[in-house]
Amino acid sequence: MFDSLNGVDWNLLHRQKRVLVEWLSGKPPKPPQLDTLWGIVHLLDALQDDAAACGRWQFPEDRAQKGGA
Repeated sequence: MFDSLNGVDWNLLHRQKRVLVEWLSGKPPKPPQLDTLWGIVHLLDALQDDAAACGRWQFPEDRAQKGGA
């Protein structure tokens, strides 16, 4: 498992997911909800960093620099 998951507030992540589902269902989020959604972006960043560090994934920019697609 990735280290980035050790500090996840799972209850907060659940609430954030519900806001995203509501948004996708046509109910726009309120400004305070938009602020909390940034937590999901930060989690995704941390997961990508962990995946890259252990060799499971490579950032597209890194692939392009090394001649990959």
